[in-house]
Amino acid sequence: MKFKARLWDKLDEGKVKCHVCANECTIMPGKVGICRTRKNFDGELFTLIYGSLISSGSLDPIEKKPLYNFWPGATAYSIASIGCSFRCQNCQNWSISQANPTDDGKNGFFDLEGYSDRGMSLVEMSAEKLVKKVIKSGAKTLAYTYNEPLIWHEWILDTAILLKREDIKIILVTNGFSTPEASKELIEVGIDAANIDIKAMSDAFYKEMCGVKSVQPVLDTAKRFKNSGIHVEITNLIIPNWNDSQEDIKKLCNWIVDNLGKNTPTHFSAYHPDFKVPSKKRTPYETLNMAYKIAKEAGLYFPYIGNIRHEEGSNTYCPNCNHLIFGRSGYTFTKIDITEDNKCPNCGYDLKNDIIGKTNKSTSQRFAFF
Repeated sequence: MKFKARLWDKLDEGKVKCHVCANECTIMPGKVGICRTRKNFDGELFTLIYGSLISSGSLDPIEKKPLYNFWPGATAYSIASIGCSFRCQNCQNWSISQANPTDDGKNGFFDLEGYSDRGMSLVEMSAEKLVKKVIKSGAKTLAYTYNEPLIWHEWILDTAILLKREDIKIILVTNGFSTPEASKELIEVGIDAANIDIKAMSDAFYKEMCGVKSVQPVLDTAKRFKNSGIHVEITNLIIPNWNDSQEDIKKLCNWIVDNLGKNTPTHFSAYHPDFKVPSKKRTPYETLNMAYKIAKEAGLYFPYIGNIRHEEGSNTYCPNCNHLIFGRSGYTFTKIDITEDNKCPNCGYDLKNDIIGKTNKSTSQRFAFF
């Protein structure tokens, strides 16, 4: 729905400048920013997606976000809207990220060639109703996910305040392309965890693949969140011939070690061709195995491999003695061996700063849509 935006400045000639994402768009009257969800109405900035959801929500394993070291085995109530601050050629969720909202935020439409006749109805929801749904579901975490949550800034702030009162943990699955002002507000409202997608370590990649100027705002957000006590996990989608060299992967791993810490879980994911198909090849097992080994050599305690079967890459090992703490097959545990106070049962290593929250030791996972 249409709602007065936060974090913007009035400029001359009815223009406005948005400060929610690092694009910091200057928007002419009657126009929208790069995200297509924030519009200038007569010199005033509004978000068009406040409380506008693609569905009432779904229940996912928290590992699907992916978060492997935050409340392991928990169920995440997942919600999404439409739009994104990027225009990634390889987008795996392009059917929502590249959609445009109508001015009232009730519907979505496309201005992509071949899809102009395609639309969608959006679900309008109040913050209070969302919280009631989360409580009724039994989920203890809420994830803003699938499209880019940072452009949903006002909705996140208002819902997070209510969720915190119910002790619901709040998760962002994000490209990290934030501003210091927006990040500060998210930190202050009490975001608990974030999976941040660092797509590559080069500005050239971000310009050509994502349509934005630089990776630096993403790196700054990751550091800002981590330094503020938010649990951070990193995802890197490896695309053949784009960001799959040893040099690319070493640069990322070394940056994470130096700036976020060795105990930062890092997920390397396999790419499959979709949307504008920058590569026709899927990521081969050998490349992902190389990334896993490079991460270990760089000193990362918790490298993971996603979207492809890997003998070690789904598991969590004690960084002190290499004891298997969590064995996983897909999103299901095959083994859980950790003490109630999050210590390694083999060597006594204290994992409370590495694995956050209690583990749900039920082997069943719930999948549902509302």
